[in-house]
Amino acid sequence: MKNKKLRNFKILNLKSSILNSQRGGFTLIEVLLSLVLLTIILGAVYSSFFTVQRAIERFDGVSLKYHEARTALDIIRREVEGAFLSELRTQNSPASLREAGQAELRTYFLIEDRDIFGKTASRLRLTAFTSTGSGLSDISYSVEEKNGMLKLAKTAVPAAISPLQNEFPVEIIDGIEGFTVETFFNNKWVRTWNTAQTAKLPDTVRISIAFDDRGKKVTLTEYAHPKIGKQL
Repeated sequence: MKNKKLRNFKILNLKSSILNSQRGGFTLIEVLLSLVLLTIILGAVYSSFFTVQRAIERFDGVSLKYHEARTALDIIRREVEGAFLSELRTQNSPASLREAGQAELRTYFLIEDRDIFGKTASRLRLTAFTSTGSGLSDISYSVEEKNGMLKLAKTAVPAAISPLQNEFPVEIIDGIEGFTVETFFNNKWVRTWNTAQTAKLPDTVRISIAFDDRGKKVTLTEYAHPKIGKQL
């Protein structure tokens, strides 16, 4: 009887040990399932992170392009509104003034219709009071090609000294799809103007910069009205 009780006690202890060992650990299948689930969750988290990161980078790039285009348009608008025109020509100045280097200033306002790779690439040249307050300057805006892409460049020099062609252009905005300068004349928008022929400044000038926004062409536009006396 005593041996039977001892045997039953040992059996109960063995069952208890087995149950405790089962409760305290994980089987190989459970570990593998946990690893698979962890891999799936981490993959989803990393995928979401990189998707958001790429979206932020694209947004920053596009936002920068909008900012650059609006800044460029604002500067050009202010310079067009400060355009200055005089009919006095150097060759008409007295010989004494020409010899002394005091010949009258030649001013102008020119719009040229050009294209590069089939994209509008207007050239704007004018004499104007600059937006920086540095006085009367000869200013030029033109589109140049660089590595298959278009960029808008600016040249500006004091009107009384060296000609524009001797100056190095400064890049204003790159990666554009077009730069258009137009003036309203005879009830329509035209892309050419030459004060040597018209003898006056245009009444209204429309300036546009086009660029790519994730495959969509976006065009920003400013209107300018020269405010200084048309002829002096």
